[in-house]
Amino acid sequence: MGRARPLGRAATRNIRLTFSDHHGEGELSKADALLAMFFFSIALILRVLLAYHFRIDSDEPQPLHVMCAWTRGLLPYRDVFDNHMPVFQALSAPLFYILGVRADIVLPMRLAMIPLFAATIWCVWKISASIFSPRIALWTALLAAFIPPFFLTSVEYRHDDLWTAVWLMVLTVLVTGRATVGRAFIAGLLLGLTFAVSMKTSLMALSLGLACIGAVVAQRFAGCRIEAKRLILSAVAALLGIVTIQRFAGCRIEAKRLTLSAAAALLGIVTILGIIVLFFVIHGVGRQMFSCVISHNILPRVTDRLWLMKSATRWLALLPIEFFGVWLIWRWRETIALRSRLTLIFLVAAFYYSTFLSLWPLREPQTRLPFYPVMAIILAPSLLWFADSLLKRTRVFSFILPALIVAAEIALIARGGSPFANKTTGKIGLIANVLKLTDESDYVMDSKGETIYRRRPIYYMLDRITRRRMQRHMIRDDITERLIETRTALIATISRVPRHDVAFITDNYLPIAFRLRVLGKTVRSGDEQWESTRFEVVVPGRYTVVCESGKIAGLLDGTEFDGPRELTAGSHTFQQTAGVGRTMLIWARAIERGYSPFAAIEPDKMTQQD
Repeated sequence: MGRARPLGRAATRNIRLTFSDHHGEGELSKADALLAMFFFSIALILRVLLAYHFRIDSDEPQPLHVMCAWTRGLLPYRDVFDNHMPVFQALSAPLFYILGVRADIVLPMRLAMIPLFAATIWCVWKISASIFSPRIALWTALLAAFIPPFFLTSVEYRHDDLWTAVWLMVLTVLVTGRATVGRAFIAGLLLGLTFAVSMKTSLMALSLGLACIGAVVAQRFAGCRIEAKRLILSAVAALLGIVTIQRFAGCRIEAKRLTLSAAAALLGIVTILGIIVLFFVIHGVGRQMFSCVISHNILPRVTDRLWLMKSATRWLALLPIEFFGVWLIWRWRETIALRSRLTLIFLVAAFYYSTFLSLWPLREPQTRLPFYPVMAIILAPSLLWFADSLLKRTRVFSFILPALIVAAEIALIARGGSPFANKTTGKIGLIANVLKLTDESDYVMDSKGETIYRRRPIYYMLDRITRRRMQRHMIRDDITERLIETRTALIATISRVPRHDVAFITDNYLPIAFRLRVLGKTVRSGDEQWESTRFEVVVPGRYTVVCESGKIAGLLDGTEFDGPRELTAGSHTFQQTAGVGRTMLIWARAIERGYSPFAAIEPDKMTQQD
């Protein structure tokens, strides 16, 4: 089961007696194993069902849009904007290419997240198995797997799934074995890979460094004497994220070995990041990469002194909770090695969450994803210990309570996202309409690449960060200009577009389907007499005139209207001679491909996922 060597057989026996065996539940029973198989099967079934039915978040198509550019020979950061590191897209691109152009591409790509979910839960089991009994490790993994916000968010196709899995691998390497130079190098490689998936890893690295220092301090006050010089060396190495608490179990810290471990870990981090950065530097987009991944993601408020002071105050106010948790851990009558590991795991989760709540500019649900499985390693064993203590004097089987908790988690998951109610049709239909209306060379204006397969007229995606930068005039708003310059005929989702651009779009584009608008405007509302009507065309293109009654006739710019016509930017006239009801000028291709500005459109309800 991967027991950690520093503990030794006697220490391991002591741990297992303290946490499980004196309750008679140290080893796995057949009932535990059967329940685990049943619940993990339920998890797989739920994952597949939710992959095809769970509502689509606006973040999910964004990496697919970047991948589409990759497969067409374009280069991220130069040809298409992306504020993420490139590893997730690069690893997913082959599958994206194999699946081909399809409106429901998000759904099969979600299935690729299942192995990452399994890897995360395996790491939870591995870490727990290095500390607790096999039974506790198994139930900890089960309880962690079904945490509702973790389960539902990890169903989505997003960078954070890979980010979380690799982060748990880093902790697994640090906690489940001896602190060797080779292990430090592997941890460094994995941490470098975590950075290569998302620069949000800075939050993780900070939490890991603080956790290591906190565990060292806890040992110091527990009676383990550490010389000041060696403590400083330990703290520096801990900030690099390469020292396991097992290294301090005997209170002997070798400066030479620490230095070698720190160097090995740093080499691992630099190796991964260096290869990736070098690739883009060689292709001449190093500066653009830095701008997209680093500069763009630093919000202006981070440099505001008042905000920093308030955030720091909140962070400090949460420290007593962390101190209390450490105090509880060190009150347990266990070996120093065990308490040190638990302290490290607890503080990693606690510092991560407190820093996220206090100092992180954007509190998005997906950024919480790595917190849940790590904290489960602390809370689940405590819950199981309490359940065993509660039931040890009764004839109730010990697996009943944890099984009921897992069942309750499954019920909450089903409530948060029914596996049988399809919530994906609207956004899949949007992509299908875009594919039907446009060709590969056409531009489509969307907010975050949700149309996936089409070029966007503007460089930046309109996420929360970009909109804040536009509001502060740190990014020039050239949406209207680019729509005209690129002759963009189709617009998808205007909820994120700045107000004055929305006014332009409303005046020059007509709704024809769910969240879709095409070039066009009302020429005649239907109440006026048949007389010459003047209208302005701002975006040149191929237009036609349609009437609500179907039949229409008249003079367009003084000549008989006989079908679609190229119209230049400027003033035009239409003298209608036949047709009843509203008259619309509209992009000709929309009519030719079966769309109408008079059709009933499904009501658009914006949600948090948009």
